[in-house]
Amino acid sequence: MKTLYIISFMILLLVFSGCGKGFSEGGYFTDGKAMAAEAKAGITEITHEELRVKMEGGELRVLIDVREPSEFEEGYINQANDDFEFPYPETFTVNIPRGILELKMGDKQYWDEELWLDMPPIDEEVVIYTQTGKRSALAAQALLQLGYNNVTSLKGGYRKWLDPNAPEEEAVKSSGGCG
Repeated sequence: MKTLYIISFMILLLVFSGCGKGFSEGGYFTDGKAMAAEAKAGITEITHEELRVKMEGGELRVLIDVREPSEFEEGYINQANDDFEFPYPETFTVNIPRGILELKMGDKQYWDEELWLDMPPIDEEVVIYTQTGKRSALAAQALLQLGYNNVTSLKGGYRKWLDPNAPEEEAVKSSGGCG
């Protein structure tokens, strides 16, 4: 009987310590990288090559860059060339910064008047990206929570798109003491 109490106590201790969740003492994430790593565990990621194949095949209509406008202005995926021709004419890249994504994603007027594109229904495939994929993981997680059910995040982000041979970023390890 005493063994049962000890086992029950240890299970409760593990549950409340946030084991495997990237939590530190007090039930909070140690930093934003740990929070993004946790988000990645609950979303789907797409590689740069898988994204390229989808766009070449005309299978993707909406690509959302959730970086800040200044980052977007420096360059983005499917940017028109000097002759205003797009490499992937069936795919539209829009910039909805991470800070306003949840408020603007379902705002038809915003899509119509600001982005000049039909707002995607909740079941349409949407790919999100940022510079390295951390913010896009958080954004994808948020859209899933809003009911969008076909959202993916570009693994490695814009950095990996520009240089497919760029090294993968190291995974963030939990500091919750569970390995």
